[in-house]
Amino acid sequence: MPIPVSTSIVAMGVGWKSVGGQLLASAVLMLSGHQDTGLRSRVAAFFSFFMAIAFSVSALITAIRAGLLAGAAICVVVLCLEAWLVRHWWNRIPSA
Repeated sequence: MPIPVSTSIVAMGVGWKSVGGQLLASAVLMLSGHQDTGLRSRVAAFFSFFMAIAFSVSALITAIRAGLLAGAAICVVVLCLEAWLVRHWWNRIPSA
């Protein structure tokens, strides 16, 4: 029995929504970490950046498992950009 087209479209949307939601959460955490670097709070910034990277990795794994090759490529680009931003912002925090 063939799978109806509407079922496969709904299944594709769920994967994209999950990946997009995880990348959105990662972006919010990156902004939070950037704000914490401005406040010179190393512990809070570290936690925010760690969680942002964790959400990006989770989005990448979700995209790979859902078979979204374009989504996986987007996640890799976002992950590399986040790693660069974390390093750039972290080096700007003066030592205590």
